[in-house]
Amino acid sequence: MKRQLTNMKARIDNVYGKVGVPILMYFLGVPGFLCVLVWFFAFRGK
Repeated sequence: MKRQLTNMKARIDNVYGKVGVPILMYFLGVPGFLCVLVWFFAFRGK
């Protein structure tokens, strides 16, 4: 059970890492469509 929770937490942290950078870019003033393109090509994983 503990191992399953650890794996779930790792996946959630991984998702936040992939979404966090484009959101940070947006808050720093990068236009939204560029953030979406960067996320689509660079931060989307399997």
